[in-house]
Amino acid sequence: MRKDKLIAPKNVVNLYDITGITPLAGIQDYTEGIYNGDPSMDYGQAQKNQHNYLLDEIGAEEGFRLLDVGCGLGTLLETAEERGVIGTGITISEDQAERCRAKGLDVHLLNYRHIPDEWTGRFDGIIANGSIEHFCQPEDALEGVQNDIYIEMFEIFHKLLDPKSVSQRVASTVAHFGERTVDPKKILRHPFLQVFDPEGFYSSILHRGYGGYYPKKGQLRECAKGHFKLIREVEGTEDYHLTSEHWADKYKQALFSDKEFQKQLLRHLFNRPMHTIWTASSFVGLQAWPWQFRGNNPPARLYRHTW
Repeated sequence: MRKDKLIAPKNVVNLYDITGITPLAGIQDYTEGIYNGDPSMDYGQAQKNQHNYLLDEIGAEEGFRLLDVGCGLGTLLETAEERGVIGTGITISEDQAERCRAKGLDVHLLNYRHIPDEWTGRFDGIIANGSIEHFCQPEDALEGVQNDIYIEMFEIFHKLLDPKSVSQRVASTVAHFGERTVDPKKILRHPFLQVFDPEGFYSSILHRGYGGYYPKKGQLRECAKGHFKLIREVEGTEDYHLTSEHWADKYKQALFSDKEFQKQLLRHLFNRPMHTIWTASSFVGLQAWPWQFRGNNPPARLYRHTW
């Protein structure tokens, strides 16, 4: 495995930093809500449903010690706190860590692969809500080390759980490739060299804006063997479709009408021009992010797993 895998990919770090402006557009969460088949449901309620689902899956009640891997702006940790859960979050984004700490949350600027030894056996359960799809990159797939990364991840999660806990569960939400796995070489090519190939075009934009290479269905289950057993798998693709369309609408509204949002976006454009362009284009005009969950046979699917 490459030594630079110890460092979070730059485009993923940039993504988490630029999403600091999304609350100005009314976007506080970066994963799917749960709509229970009701597309008209309020976005905030759908997000709350998802938080509670994940917490219920690992049995998180008062006094429960939770690790949130990739905690974003801390919304799940806030829901956990309402239950009396003792929550700890980690993120690779300095901006996110600062925002979470400003809310009084226990959040650390830390890559999951750098978790200190003194955290061994500290937690009753772990949630990885939308973070795992960023752990592997197209370069890793080309080198044939994608499974190695997931196996190591499950080893780390297993080590962090208290063997005396009645839970010892992990809940994850992860975008997967659909029926067709995208060639990593396509993803690494410039999108405008693939304008007549929607798969390569949109996948390349997504990688430049967000970073990551998805697993295929069943891949995580195989990599978990020896450390975790899959208890439950629930598909949430339509939920992610509804959520991403909501994000696109909110993003466009803020882009054309919110002066503070425009100001902050220009600041990011000055500091990280290309990354800002790719991230913005994923919701405005090219709409790469909603694209991947649209249709009867979408290019990507979302699965919620309980381990």
